[in-house]
Amino acid sequence: MRPSSRSIALRLLALALCTASAPAYALPSFARQTGQECAACHVGGNFPELTAWGRWFKLTGYSAGNFFFTPSQGFNYVPGGFLAQIGATWAGQPKDASGNVIVADNGAVAVEQVSFEFGNKITDWAGFFYEVEGTYGYPGYTWGVGPADFRAAYVFHPGNSELLLGFDMNNGPTQSDVWSTLPFWGFPYYTSPLGVGTPAAPQIASLSSLVGSLGLYAMLNREFYLEFSLYTVGTGFFRWGSWGPTNFNTPGATYLNGWAPYWRAFWTKEWGPSTLMIGTVGMYSQIFPAVLPHTGPADAFTDVGFDAEYQWITERHKITVGATYFHEWQSWNGSYPQGLSAIQTGDLNTLNLNVGYNYDNHFNVSAGYFLSNGSNNSAFYNVSDPNGNTLSNSPNTSGYVLEADYLLTQNIKFMLQYVGYFNFNGLTTNIDGQGRFASDNNTLWLNLFIAL
Repeated sequence: MRPSSRSIALRLLALALCTASAPAYALPSFARQTGQECAACHVGGNFPELTAWGRWFKLTGYSAGNFFFTPSQGFNYVPGGFLAQIGATWAGQPKDASGNVIVADNGAVAVEQVSFEFGNKITDWAGFFYEVEGTYGYPGYTWGVGPADFRAAYVFHPGNSELLLGFDMNNGPTQSDVWSTLPFWGFPYYTSPLGVGTPAAPQIASLSSLVGSLGLYAMLNREFYLEFSLYTVGTGFFRWGSWGPTNFNTPGATYLNGWAPYWRAFWTKEWGPSTLMIGTVGMYSQIFPAVLPHTGPADAFTDVGFDAEYQWITERHKITVGATYFHEWQSWNGSYPQGLSAIQTGDLNTLNLNVGYNYDNHFNVSAGYFLSNGSNNSAFYNVSDPNGNTLSNSPNTSGYVLEADYLLTQNIKFMLQYVGYFNFNGLTTNIDGQGRFASDNNTLWLNLFIAL
C-alpha cells in the first residue's frame, strides 16, 4: 500500500529529529547518506580537512552510501541539513587605518551565518551538494549560493591498474580540490565575518560564487591526479553558481571575460598512518574592469601555485601540516587606461603555512602564518590617515592565526580564534601618526558552530 502524503511528512519529520543527534558535523546529509561517523571523512571530525576516505568519497562523486529514497523503502533520510554559526568578535580598534568599520560592536553576540545544504548521491556514480548561505556582516545579512559541486565519476581497471575518470561542475576555482591547502578550503577554514579580512589574494581565490565550470579529472592508482577545467562568468546556464546579491549589470561586479582555464596536478602516497601530497595548481583569467559595459580590453591574471600537505592519523592522535605558495602575474590592460589601476603591470606573492593537532576527535589546536607581498598599487591598497594623507599603497601583509576547538558532539563545535598582524598593507607601527599600530587590526573570535 502506498504511504499517504501525511505519513510521508511525519516520516521526514521523525528522520530530521532523529538525525539531529546523530554524528553529522560536516555536511549532515552526507553523514546520513553513508551512515558513518564524520571523523571517517574529516580529520577528527573537523570540517573541511579530509581523510583518505573523505577524499575518495568526493572524487568518486559523493556516490557511496544509500539513496535517500527508494520505491521499496520510501524515504530513508533527509537529503539536506542546517548549519549555523553564532559568535562574538573583539578588535583592537573598531576601525582600520582608513577609518573603515572593522567591528561595529565589540563583543556583541550575533548569528553570523545560517546555511541550508542539500547533498546526495544521484546514481551509483554521481552526486552533488549545494549550499544556500546567509552571512552577517556590517551592517546586515546577505544571502546567496555558497559552495556548489556536481560530479560524476567511474573507476576503470585497465590491466593491473586502477583509473578513476570524473566530470565536475562547481562555482569556485580550487573548490574541486580534496586537500586543505588551496584557497577555497585552506587554513584558516573559518574567520569572523566582522574581522578585517584576509590580506591581498590572487585572482584564483577571488571568484567563488561568481562563476561556473566544466571540468574533467583523472586519478591513476590513487597516486597521480590531473584535472583541467574551464570557468566562465555565472550568468545564463551557470547562474546556479552565482545566485545571490551579485548583480553583473552594476559597476564593481567581477565579470570574467570568456573562459578561464584551470589546472591541478598532484602526487600522493600513503604508508602506515602517514599521507604525503605534493602538488601544483594554476589559472589564467581575464576580468573586465569594474565599470560598465563589460567590453573592450580586460585585465589578465596568471596564477601559479605550489602546495604540500602531510597527515599523520591514528585512532586518537591526528596531525596535519600544510604549505601553499602562489605567484600571480598581473596585466591591468583594461583598468589602467581608465585610471582604475595605478600601474599597468604588477605581481603578487602569497604564502600560507599551518599545522594542526587533533586529540580523540574532540580537541583541536592549530596555528598558521600568512604573508602577501607584491607591487605597490594605490588604487587597491591605499591606506590614509584621518586627514587624507597617504600612508601606504603596498599589499605587504603578514600575520598569524591561533585557534583552539572543542567538539562537544559532532553537531556542536566551540571555536576560539585569534588573528594577529605583524604588518598590514605595508605598515607596521604608528600607522597614522596617532598611535595606531598594525596590531590594532588583531581580532579575537569566539564562535559556536552547529550542524543538524
